[in-house]
Amino acid sequence: MAELLRFRSLFNQQVLHTLGTLEHVPISLWQAVPADSNTNYLGERVNRITIEALVRHLCQAEQHWANALAETKPGQAIAPPASVTAADEVAPGVPLLQHYRATHETTLVRIQGFDEGRLATELVFAGRRFTVMGFLWAVYGHHAYHFGQIDLLLRQQGHMPPEFLEYAEMANVIA
Repeated sequence: MAELLRFRSLFNQQVLHTLGTLEHVPISLWQAVPADSNTNYLGERVNRITIEALVRHLCQAEQHWANALAETKPGQAIAPPASVTAADEVAPGVPLLQHYRATHETTLVRIQGFDEGRLATELVFAGRRFTVMGFLWAVYGHHAYHFGQIDLLLRQQGHMPPEFLEYAEMANVIA
């Protein structure tokens, strides 16, 4: 269970860092597409990579995967998030950040209930095999990947984000 605690700590700090960064971003930058091209997309659901689209995607993916990981049977394939969710109806900016924060808190509670058997359960995603614990680390990587995109979008618009890994937690060992 030590690995799950380490994951929860790091993932929580990463998401809180993202939310804290975006709380100070002017709403005008949420839909900016500074380097537009036909390859600037996130698949069928998102036509253009914007801060707004990335935050919605992170929120939806986190919620979808937390639910799927709690319910998947051994060897079962889980699908990528594809359906419309409640996050699609939330206004960009602070309301969307509040929605993501609530989603994230629910995710942390959900995965806290995973026991050793659940964490060792094997599943398939995108044709690759993972344990639930391994997939949680993939979720961490997914968030970091898209936070990097958010960082670049902010910089292209002249908004300097804080340094990566300057997490809010200062009093305790993070992981």
